[in-house]
Amino acid sequence: MSVSIGSRPIACAVSCLALLAAVVSCRPQMTVDAAKPGNTQLSPEHQHDTWPRFRGPEGSGIAPSACPNLPLDAPLERSVLWRTPLALPGSNSPLVWGRHIFVTGADRSKREVYCVDAQSGELVWAHQVALDYDGPTPRTHGMTGYAPATGTVDADRVYSIFPTGHLVALDHAGNHVWERWFDMSEDIYGHAGSLLLYEGLLIVQIDLGKPDIGRSHMVAVDAATGETVWEVPRPVQGSWTTPIVIEADGRTELITSAKPWVIAYNPVTGDEYWRVRCIEGDSAPSPIYANGHVHVANIYAELTAIRPGGSGDVTDTHVSWSVRGSLPDICSPLSNGELVWVLSTGGILSCFDADDGMPVYRENLSARFRSSPSLVGDRLYLFSEAGDAVVIAAGREFRRLGLGNMGEAVFSCASFAHGRMYIRGERHLFAFGERAPAP
Repeated sequence: MSVSIGSRPIACAVSCLALLAAVVSCRPQMTVDAAKPGNTQLSPEHQHDTWPRFRGPEGSGIAPSACPNLPLDAPLERSVLWRTPLALPGSNSPLVWGRHIFVTGADRSKREVYCVDAQSGELVWAHQVALDYDGPTPRTHGMTGYAPATGTVDADRVYSIFPTGHLVALDHAGNHVWERWFDMSEDIYGHAGSLLLYEGLLIVQIDLGKPDIGRSHMVAVDAATGETVWEVPRPVQGSWTTPIVIEADGRTELITSAKPWVIAYNPVTGDEYWRVRCIEGDSAPSPIYANGHVHVANIYAELTAIRPGGSGDVTDTHVSWSVRGSLPDICSPLSNGELVWVLSTGGILSCFDADDGMPVYRENLSARFRSSPSLVGDRLYLFSEAGDAVVIAAGREFRRLGLGNMGEAVFSCASFAHGRMYIRGERHLFAFGERAPAP
């Protein structure tokens, strides 16, 4: 595997000469032999790690605290444990359950679900989803593709959804369990909202067209059978966001975001709790929860901090602050509870104080991004469309700590488990971590 350090100037704790020496010294290790002893073993304490949904268990993009083996200081290229080619493209993020990693791929004629062994990187199985369905052909956009949505996984099944409207459940051995089809024909870019599991309910947010056509709705199906448990209409226009579930003041709330409303529901019944009017434009950035607030952002709108709770329209009572700026139209926000970061597609990284929304810094990273940022300890990991891996200090002062390159484009978000980082490139699934010494 040939991987190069990006050619842009970088401000880094490692000098340019040292960085160059590190690249030269690690090139003999670039071709990863997954079968070589000691290279890819999963430590016992990480055997049952999970990363079960888009941006992790809370949808926050924050790596588990027990990630001691991530490549925080060494050049990224030194820490490639394995890379596995994937037959079909997709921009969904890896799901992890124990030793298995799941992703999907699709093109105009095929849709597939893949299972990869986390230890070796070997393909365990590939399941081809049937093409037959009744109804109009859905539209897709070049940036969306045919496999953009991240599925979800539990102890029994892995769940995947495609812009064609197919929702499929497979067991961990790749056997078909059940399948549903939803009419996505009003989706102007192709469905890209990811799936959410809560207490045995698989929740699908389907926002379509303009609010006045009445096509947007949310469905909760029984994860074991695929049967509908509840379904509610949504007074919003088309979106490509993913819901989250939060615990606030003793109440569980299902949080959604799409023009013009952020709406909270009871995840068990679908009943609405509250709503705030604050979203403009076609929305793809998903909400997060940090510092006691729901944070939402979208281009043409504002970065808004909302206190959960209440009932009905709480726009005038529960918005703690909102600010304008270079806001994202794809990437979701990130917060460590003290600071909130947003990343625009054009590469503007903005940092705000989580308490009052005051700007902290704004930096142009001179790259394009579709992958939402991740927080790993005291560092931010950002992956550009060109495959640049940018490491930023998670503090009030902007400091770029390093820059590597994946060797191919990246449109998905990083996943974290087993003390490692897994990320899907344009053609491969990668595993990054600390190499264990050979016995």
